Amino acid sequence: MSTVEVGALGERIAARYLRRNGFRVIAKNYRAGRHEIDVIARERDTGTVVFVEVKTRTPGSYGRPMDAVDRDKQRFLRLAANRWLMENGGTEQSARFDVIEVLLPDETVNHIRNAF
Repeated sequence: MSTVEVGALGERIAARYLRRNGFRVIAKNYRAGRHEIDVIARERDTGTVVFVEVKTRTPGSYGRPMDAVDRDKQRFLRLAANRWLMENGGTEQSARFDVIEVLLPDETVNHIRNAF
């Protein structure tokens, strides 16, 4: 399986996980210029907009998936999230950044809320 296929599978698993755990998926693969947010969801209980970065790893992959969300990646996600918020009701909405780690082949999901 290519890295693109692994990433797409991880995003499908993450979206399914979110739906099953009280979130409504609003968008997938939102692009703001060259920056992308994997999943944008709304938490049903709180109404919080959640910008989700999905990191998927296969056996033999190096390091923890969360470690790939470095300062540069966080900055790019913030830029894209600000654009989405401006296009969808302004920055007054409650929002946060989560990371979902997906480990294959068993599809283990680790949801890190307020990751940064």
